[in-house]
This record gives sequence, structure tokens and C-alpha cells, in this order.
Amino acid sequence: MLRTMCALMAVAMLAGCTTPPPPAPGSAASKVVALGDLKHIEIGPMRVARENGLMTVNVSLNNTSRYTKTMYYRFAWLGDDGFPVAEPEAWKSLMVYGSQRSFLPAIAPVAKATDLRLEVKTP
Repeated sequence: MLRTMCALMAVAMLAGCTTPPPPAPGSAASKVVALGDLKHIEIGPMRVARENGLMTVNVSLNNTSRYTKTMYYRFAWLGDDGFPVAEPEAWKSLMVYGSQRSFLPAIAPVAKATDLRLEVKTP
């Protein structure tokens, strides 16, 4: 009886250690690279469109804390082959106020951009 209970507890503990599945290719989550822990900043859906021949994106952000958070971000603009088609952007800072939802807009600098990667980090 005791062995059975110990075995069941071990199985239950191991089940909690599984890693989440990777994001689906092409999803917004697959386009975000978090460099470190993003404390209290949730990155939501992305709206991507092409305007005047340039790729545009609008990223939803949500601060789940009641305190103002600063985050740093930059976009990498990629071509059909997945390689960068523009010079790397400089890091930019953004303050997201407590319990606020905001949007992060961007426009690709070159028409060859067909995909993107958003790199984010918090101090």
C-alpha cells in the first residue's frame, strides 16, 4: 500500500515537470524572443499588415502589475529566407503604466521584409 502511494506521488510530481509545447509556427508567440524574465508584462496578439509596400505591425502589451514597468524592445525585420533584411535596430525603452494595456506599433524600414522577430527584455 505504501509503495503504491509513493509511486503515485512520484508520477504526479514528474507530470508537473513537463515543459510547455513550443509555440505554433507563424503565431505571435513564435515571433517574440524574451531575453530574460518578463515580469508582469504580457505580450498579446500581433496585427501585421502591408501598407504602401512596407510591413507594419501593432503588438498588444499588458502590464499585469499595478506598478509602472519599463521594458526594452527592438524589431528584427526578416526576409523570406528568415535572415535579416535591414540593419539591426537600437534598443528602445517603453514605460507601461500599472494595469495598463497598450500597443507597440512599428514599420519595417525596407520593402523586402516579409517577417519579423520582436526581442524584449526588462531591467
